[in-house]
Amino acid sequence: MLAAQLQPQVLLLDIGMPDGDGIDAIPRFKEASPATRIIAFTMYNEAAVIHRALNAHVHGFLLKSASARELTEAISTVMAGNIYVCESSQAMIDNLREVPPTLTSREREILRLIVDGLSQKEIANRLCLGFETVHSYTKYIRRKLGCPNTASLVRTAIEQHLV
Repeated sequence: MLAAQLQPQVLLLDIGMPDGDGIDAIPRFKEASPATRIIAFTMYNEAAVIHRALNAHVHGFLLKSASARELTEAISTVMAGNIYVCESSQAMIDNLREVPPTLTSREREILRLIVDGLSQKEIANRLCLGFETVHSYTKYIRRKLGCPNTASLVRTAIEQHLV
């Protein structure tokens, strides 16, 4: 891991990577470079995403839409040993609860089938829905739960007893 070689002071970690879940990678970064301060960097300003990032013990949470001033402030804050949360996400943090997001009965049904290992095509056939409909439901479920991929969705569903 490059972080082990470079030992950066600060790491801006995109948590919505196309090839993996950045939040799941946080423990590996911390192990490879314990002194590195990690700022979760994302376009998702959603309570579930913020909650997962903070539970992974990031040092900051910043939206990609942040200004250069706010980016500088975030880096300065975490370098000083403090936690930084961007202004637009702070209100969500104030309202965070341990209660999982509300899923509709159809979303729960689809989530159960995903956890059971069915593909979106198999779910569509089983529920007599179009593939695009199931794909949309899956996207909304992942977004509600703050999960960038299916593996993290399954893990979150099991951990939060959603199925």
